[in-house]
Amino acid sequence: MSLNIKNEDVHAAVRELAERLGVSQTSAVEQAVRARLEELKADAEREERVERFFAAVTAAQDAFEGVDLEPFARDLYDSETGLPA
Repeated sequence: MSLNIKNEDVHAAVRELAERLGVSQTSAVEQAVRARLEELKADAEREERVERFFAAVTAAQDAFEGVDLEPFARDLYDSETGLPA
């Protein structure tokens, strides 16, 4: 198997990364690629959590549609300051 990179800037970056990590250039590329793949996976998982959160918020809002919440607000919050009573 081979990977032929014809970009001197990339070669220089890989050499520097390998030197800093104290590993071979192949290992440096492997670590960098795996780290980036993990970042992408984490991003996808975060997006999924955000979508589930907003779905839950929407469901909660829908559950209270048409319910007069003013009496609860009066009991829970000071009418002058808006702070919890």
